[in-house]
Amino acid sequence: MALLTFWQALEPARRALYLFLFALVLSAMGLAIYGYFAGNQLVFPLVKQAELFPAEAHLSPSSPLLVPVRTEVNAYLISEQYALGNMHLPAWATWAYAMGLAIALVIFWTVASTLQRIPYYVAVALGMLWLSTFNLDLLGNFSGNSRLLLVLVLAILGGGSFLFQAFWTRATFLIRLLFFTVAVALLSGLLIYLSPLAPFLTALHVVNYSTVGSLIASFLFMVLVAYENLHGLLWFNTQAQTPARRFGLWQYILISVLYLGNLLILYLQQTGLLQIDYTGIDALLILLASALVGFWGLRQREVQYASFLSFATHAAPLYFLFALLTFLNLGYALLMANDPIMSAYRSAVILSHLALGVAFFLYVLANYAHLMKQKLRVFKVVYDPRRLSFFTVYLMGVVLLGIMVVRSNYSLYFQGMAGYYNYLGDLYQQTEEEPLLAEQFYLEGSIQARNNLRSSLSLADMYHQAGMRTLEINRLRDILSRKPSAEASLRLASLYTGQQDLFEQLKVLQEGTRNFPDHAPLLNNLGLVFGTTTLVDSAAHYLEKALQHSAEPEVIQANQLTFLFQRSYLKQAKEFAEQYKSGTYGPLVCNRLALSWIMGSAVPTQLPSAGPDSILTSQEFAGFWVRALHPRVPKDTTVLSQISKYLRQEQNHNFADDLTLAQALVLQRQNKATFAKATLEQLAESSEAGAGYYYDILGQWMLQNKLYSLAATYFQSALNKGYRDAQLHGVVALALAGETNQAVQLALGSNQYPEPWQQKAATQLAIASQMSPEQAVAAPDSIKIPFLQLRSGTLPVKQMEEVAAQITTSALAPVAALPLIDRYLKENNLIAAHNLLQAHFPASFPKNNLKSEANLLQAELWWKAQQWPDIEKQVPKLYFAPKDAGAALYYQALLAQRNKQTAKATNLFEALVQRAPWSETGQLAAANFFTSHEKPLRAYDLLLEAISYNPSSVPLRKAFVRVALGQGLREYALQGLEELERLLPPAEMLAFKNEIDAQLRASEALRQDWQ
Repeated sequence: MALLTFWQALEPARRALYLFLFALVLSAMGLAIYGYFAGNQLVFPLVKQAELFPAEAHLSPSSPLLVPVRTEVNAYLISEQYALGNMHLPAWATWAYAMGLAIALVIFWTVASTLQRIPYYVAVALGMLWLSTFNLDLLGNFSGNSRLLLVLVLAILGGGSFLFQAFWTRATFLIRLLFFTVAVALLSGLLIYLSPLAPFLTALHVVNYSTVGSLIASFLFMVLVAYENLHGLLWFNTQAQTPARRFGLWQYILISVLYLGNLLILYLQQTGLLQIDYTGIDALLILLASALVGFWGLRQREVQYASFLSFATHAAPLYFLFALLTFLNLGYALLMANDPIMSAYRSAVILSHLALGVAFFLYVLANYAHLMKQKLRVFKVVYDPRRLSFFTVYLMGVVLLGIMVVRSNYSLYFQGMAGYYNYLGDLYQQTEEEPLLAEQFYLEGSIQARNNLRSSLSLADMYHQAGMRTLEINRLRDILSRKPSAEASLRLASLYTGQQDLFEQLKVLQEGTRNFPDHAPLLNNLGLVFGTTTLVDSAAHYLEKALQHSAEPEVIQANQLTFLFQRSYLKQAKEFAEQYKSGTYGPLVCNRLALSWIMGSAVPTQLPSAGPDSILTSQEFAGFWVRALHPRVPKDTTVLSQISKYLRQEQNHNFADDLTLAQALVLQRQNKATFAKATLEQLAESSEAGAGYYYDILGQWMLQNKLYSLAATYFQSALNKGYRDAQLHGVVALALAGETNQAVQLALGSNQYPEPWQQKAATQLAIASQMSPEQAVAAPDSIKIPFLQLRSGTLPVKQMEEVAAQITTSALAPVAALPLIDRYLKENNLIAAHNLLQAHFPASFPKNNLKSEANLLQAELWWKAQQWPDIEKQVPKLYFAPKDAGAALYYQALLAQRNKQTAKATNLFEALVQRAPWSETGQLAAANFFTSHEKPLRAYDLLLEAISYNPSSVPLRKAFVRVALGQGLREYALQGLEELERLLPPAEMLAFKNEIDAQLRASEALRQDWQ
């Protein structure tokens, strides 16, 4: 009721001021609470370091000559270790403190100007001492260490307050407030303008130096409210309206003894006199409670200070001011992870609240024990003693406080100074090019307080950024020798990255988990390190334990999937991936998708994000890579444009080769074979380590497109670059190209096969290419098939039928039928070809590479049989694999040409040459069409493009020479002839020259006429 009467009597301006100050104090408290939970993470953030595990995945599988050939690419799985990130000072916290400090200055000088003379002089003296702690002279605004700026600030604020106090006494509080607001704002702007430092660094200088004054103000505030919790307990015991509902003396003694006993145990723990594991009530919570009760207590004890201060005009705003500085300083220390300041706060709360609490408790018992026995409302008269003066509370409390400070070896002072040195170290680390002074302040801070974790971690961070690994390790070991620290354990373990450091890394992490058994980052890292050893049970145990305690369970789940796959626990990995299917964390989503690709399981519904606009992290790259190349993920039309963006960024240099490979693979998948081939060729030429791998992929593409000679050339380049898988691929390509002797020589030559099965397959191919039909009949089915495929063009049909009839493996019967059907078509035995197609490739046959080959032969059968309606209606409906996708366009274009549908044929041939640049028959048919329809230049261009894709094609080069001569491009034709001489034997070359002799003579005559 008294407070309500007081509030109603206030003028509106002061009422608004008190509401504003109360809101500021609550905000400072909120800042402190946020810093309590998030401060360490803000300054020393826990970061996740991704490691990519390349797992083998496959694209475009095929089996020419029954040899598995597939493009091997990495499906990256992600595992993440936790590490302590680089020290980061939250700039917003500094600006928040600076704004609070400016407001505190305005309030202080405004209230000081309204004080009576003696209190005014005391306040001005304290205010000037406070301003001097800002060390404005060290900013160097003027020459050297000039104190001109400090003098200016003191003159404006102190002089202004004196004018109001001595001359402008009738000025209202609002006018005074506006004056000092403007003055502080102008001085702040002038300070930033004149400072040689950046605005943030200027604010950091003022804030960090001013913390000394704020620490002293905080200590005074703690002394002021030190007994208020006991005062509040007294009110709680005696406030009821009826005596029956009030508590008596013994209840008050019991609850007070419990409260003071908690403080005593905390004090004994701090001094080392009591070695027990006791947490009790946190001292900061005690301060928060006493601060809230203290305002009510301040109003209650107005009788004690009424001769100097008025509660309404002086005491209340000053109380808010000291509370603001206290919690603002505490919040800033928490946000900056300045643990010595937090220790100093806890020590000051324990010491002050215990010393003055005991004094107040004895004061209450001495004066009011008899009244409490009668259950009277003692709280109303607690500051109107009859036996023992209230002054004795402060006298006894301060004496006891001094004894305890001395007994604790002045630890409160040293903790405060250690925190202050941390602030100075932060300042000079930001402002010095070589932070030698910052290092000295941090070192001094670590000396002042033994358990000063902040100083040591800051030093370790400085050494880390300077590349001083040994100094960093020594500093971290020093931290752990003083006091266990999860952060220091994480940082120290992350420095042991070499294989020779494995045992040291395990030792640090195991020690850390013993001290912090529920610390998920330590458990996670220990599990991952064990995962690199043979102790897989330990790895699984620690990862599972980390999952139980982690605030980020999906990080651990992603690590579990990677670990299970690394250790070939494929069944468990599949089960875990299904169990974690609801997770949305990027690495977890990426790992699930990668596993679905590798193991052929269902594609998850949740896909990795499309990736950022420009700069990729390791996790983002892995997610983008797996999503872009997964063969069963729906196509994304923006993939190529994204890859182009990434390649333009220098920061993505580490991923450049992989991104270029992805670009080539996506181009190939999107039927842009010419660009895909050019991209991959350029990558192979520019890369040293991966050139053999890239040439092998090019060879596989040519092999799928039946450009066997060109494929063999690429495989030989890959083998020359050290890619050993290319040896078997080269054997296949040479055998299919008809280069039997070279294939056998490569197959049985130097053993460079990385796998035993590859050597076995090469040996079988060598045998198949050299055996007789009689031997083939008795050979295993795995040799009969390549024998038929290799000899289908030269072997008599009857012998082919005899070999095919002996195949007993049902799955291989369709494979054996294909070369026989092809032979029937070449000999125009259409009925036998039709019957064999119907027998082995019914409509229910699965859509795979074999079905695509059969459909090619079916389309050829319809063409030879002149079944034009079937070609028109059925060919577009047939299934063709990507390597055969040009077939439908080819036959439709031929049919349109036959039907004299020139426009339609033109469009179809244009689409064909773009879609299937490897199709020799398609390119030749298109060139003939354009030549016959008076578009020889278009024929010339497309032949030139076709030769650039397939430079070893003799028919394409012959056609190019003819077209070039027909257009009078004699020089280009002669260049084409030179290329042909390298590809043809002399006899064939002579025959071709005789064939084009008339064109050559005509072009020579035309050249003479021009001359």
